[in-house]
Amino acid sequence: MQKIILSALLSFTLYADTQTIQIFKPITSTCPQSWLDDMQKEVAEVNIVSMIDVKNLKRQIGIPKEIQSCNTSILNDYVFEGNVPSLAIKDFFKNIPTNSIGLSLPAYENDKEEKQVFIIFEDKTYKEFGKYK
Repeated sequence: MQKIILSALLSFTLYADTQTIQIFKPITSTCPQSWLDDMQKEVAEVNIVSMIDVKNLKRQIGIPKEIQSCNTSILNDYVFEGNVPSLAIKDFFKNIPTNSIGLSLPAYENDKEEKQVFIIFEDKTYKEFGKYK
């Protein structure tokens, strides 16, 4: 059943406009408006999907628990966990690393001035991608 749900979600994003970022967030959470505005201005059109169980989606995608955050976004078949800075997303798409599934800005990085962004790999490992202000 879980594979069917994940496939349906990913299929939805595959057939969506490639310039639309799907942001999956808990129904009780709100994304910072400044981050949403930045996504829409710098990255893509924003489509927010509120879900009861975002943790299950994170697990199915393969986002390591240590670098999870509030929301999970999908753009062009890649995942962006948390409020990943738009510049990091642009840098990622300039040269997509082999076997990567996306980027993460863990929740514990949100309040820092210089934020450490991680790259996530297919085998559920991760390493630093860069630091962004």
